[in-house]
Amino acid sequence: MLPLALDIGNTRCKFSDGERVAVVSHQENGFLGQFPDALEMFPGHDKPCEWWIASVNRPVLRKVREWVEKNRPQDVVRVLTFENIPIKIEVDFPEKVGVDRLLAAVTANEIRDPFRPAIVVDLGTAVKVDLVDENGIFRGGAIAPGLRMSAIAMEQQTDALPQLDVESMLKTMNAREISSVGTNTLAAIQAGLFWGTVGTIRELVTQTAKQLTVPPEIFLTGGGARTVCDGLGDGFFYVDEMVMKGIRTTIRHTL
Repeated sequence: MLPLALDIGNTRCKFSDGERVAVVSHQENGFLGQFPDALEMFPGHDKPCEWWIASVNRPVLRKVREWVEKNRPQDVVRVLTFENIPIKIEVDFPEKVGVDRLLAAVTANEIRDPFRPAIVVDLGTAVKVDLVDENGIFRGGAIAPGLRMSAIAMEQQTDALPQLDVESMLKTMNAREISSVGTNTLAAIQAGLFWGTVGTIRELVTQTAKQLTVPPEIFLTGGGARTVCDGLGDGFFYVDEMVMKGIRTTIRHTL
């Protein structure tokens, strides 16, 4: 069977066979209708597949499982939980930790200096800042609103402020082009959200590092992470698709 990794976030689904990645937004109506086209990019998709799913969105997970059962009854579906993750977890309630945080930590544990801890910053719908200590143990972290979530809240909770198109900003601009002094309302919102997120990450990393005896390595991943990493400057390293890479590592450890 083709082992197919599926990362279900709060805004999109990402598929990967280890070499290619396909993305489908589940913010759109009828998003499941895009699945056949997304699967066509993977060689062997016409044969039985083994789905390894990491999800932080239960309603979408339910819809995906129903779609697979109806349209691909020959496939096998495996939903990952904390019990499957190949990293030691020491928090109060490991079963309640988002599996995306754990999988990004798995990747950090693989790429970090074995004698140094790692701080993982995952910029998704929420911003997650998590610690993997020098012994390779996931210790927990902090969760803050992400750029898009903040933009939506700002528009919905005010009378006159427009909603910023965060994805367009991150795709078309680099950190040097985002001034902290906006000369119009949208530019001011852009400045506050972008540099506010940079400041949030920097302070959370600083506070976490204070608790460590060895300086940590700091990895950023997720949508927009490359632009935010440029804003953070030296000592912050962008790593593509850490959650997806964590799924692939989990597959290797399980098979």
